[in-house]
Order: sequence, then C-alpha cells, then structure tokens
Amino acid sequence: MKFAILGHLLNERHLEIIPKTWIKNNMIVSPEFDLNETKGHILGIMMNAKEMMDSSKDIARQKILEAALYAQDELSIDIMQLGALTTSVTKGGKWLVQQNEYKGFVSHGDSYTAAVTCQAVEKALESLDKKANDQIISIVGAYGIIGEAVSKILVPKFKHSILVGRRVEKLQELEEKIQGSYETTTELETQDADVIVTATSHPTALLESKHLKEDAIIVDVSQPPNLQPDVCTQRQDVIRIDGGYVNHPKKYSFLIPGMPKGKCFSCMAEVIMQTMENERENHVGSIDIEYLHNTENLGRKYGFILNDFTNYGKKIDF
Repeated sequence: MKFAILGHLLNERHLEIIPKTWIKNNMIVSPEFDLNETKGHILGIMMNAKEMMDSSKDIARQKILEAALYAQDELSIDIMQLGALTTSVTKGGKWLVQQNEYKGFVSHGDSYTAAVTCQAVEKALESLDKKANDQIISIVGAYGIIGEAVSKILVPKFKHSILVGRRVEKLQELEEKIQGSYETTTELETQDADVIVTATSHPTALLESKHLKEDAIIVDVSQPPNLQPDVCTQRQDVIRIDGGYVNHPKKYSFLIPGMPKGKCFSCMAEVIMQTMENERENHVGSIDIEYLHNTENLGRKYGFILNDFTNYGKKIDF
C-alpha cells in the first residue's frame, strides 16, 4: 500500500515555506517518502483556511477530488488521509468515499488525533500534579469528529465539563452520547475552565486573553490554531500545547515544512501506520472508540508517540 496525506494552506503566507519543487500543476506534491519501505506523498490544494470556509463547498470539494484522482492515477496511492479542513468540507471524508471516480480508501486520521489529545490533557495534568476530578474542562468544537470522541473519553473523568459548539441541535445530539457532569453552550464559555481543548474548523483564532482563566492549560488541536502566539506572550501564566503532534521514530527521517523537527501530526501518523499494517478500510465520519484505542496500540508498536510538549514548535518545560 501507498499513502497520500492531503492538506491545504493555513494562511496567505504559508506557501512561502513550501519548497518550490513541490509546486506542480497548481497543486502541492512532495517527493515520495520512503519510511522503511512504506511509501507515500504529501499533497496540498491551493486554498488557505479562510478560502476553504468562505468559498462554496463545491469548489473546495472539486479541488480535493482532483487531488485524490491525481494521487490515485499518477502516484498509485491506495489510501488518502484528509487533513485539517479537507475533512470538514467532505463531511468527515464520507463525501470522498461516495465519489465513484476515486477507488481508494479514505481516512481522516482523527482517531489517533483524538487519542493523542486525551493523552496530552492527562499528561499535562500529571506533570503539574493536578487531578482531573478536581478540574473543570471546556471542549470547544465539542460535537465535531475530534471533539465528540474527546468528550466521550474525558468528560467522565473531570469534575465538570463545558461543551461548546455553534449549533444547538448538534449539541443536543451530543448530550445523548456523553456521561458525567457537563453543560452545553453556544457561547465561548472558557473563562472558568482549568483545561481547554480546542478542536474547531474555525479559520481564525477564537481565544483571547479574556477567555482564559489564570494558569489555564490549552491543548490547541485546531489548524489554524485557536490561540495566537501574542496571547501566549501576554499571558505567561497559561500553558498552550500544540495539539495533535506526536514524535516520529528517529529511523523515519522526514521533515515536513512548518513542522517542528522530529514531530508529525498524529493524523499523518495514523494513515502511515494503517499503511504499514496493510489495512484496507475507510475511517471516515464519527470515530469508533474501539478503533481509537487500537491506534494507540499501533502508536506504541511503531513508535509514533507523544514524548514531549511544544508551543508553536518550541519545547515546553513544566
């Protein structure tokens, strides 16, 4: 099997860090990676996050399909992993699976991302000698693919949870799947939270200093990020953690533009591990919790694990 990882530009300046040799036919196409004989490519469509959310879904979907067909026909890939907002605009990957022209498999990679997000929260609390059952957590983007899985796992462990989303009906659906002490809201209510997880599809930062409790821990999974560097500078008391990152094994020496050295997104790790396992299945839509735990086992097996924390690529020392 061969994999392809599909993403998009985060902002107008993102193209500046992409190697010029990767720009082909109005698309971003990396050279082939060879990870111990598991081979694949990184692809990108020429739309930034704001354009992805502001334009018609049909436009973004067409570009995604064109990239998938190029990967299939020209690069001989077997499985496509949808990164960042390419997941959102394809209904968690379900739309791409339904396109007859594309014959391969699809994964959003969010199962391992959700698992690593929960690991990050628990590891951060442990490092600070805090217990979840004494803390309040706010999950922003709580009914999204990642947010829902994180809510299912973490809400029962916390003293109280605040589940934030934009649509009342989706929050009501989420309530039927969650156990523990929680409330749901369409307001950005994070001011009382000791821990904040952001997993949204918002194209710009949401959190400001006024939204953060003293000494808050923020696990920022969103791409683009939901907390900007200037807020981290202003608020030295808060801890922002790059969400969704894992350390990749040293034997797999590949550098992704804009990624901290030695790190890769857990969604990327998931599809790489699936390829290594020769697992020919789609993983789209809502996350199966049993499969989520299986990705944790694969992470340990192949060495894609959460070793340390960074904030905008800089190592955090507690």
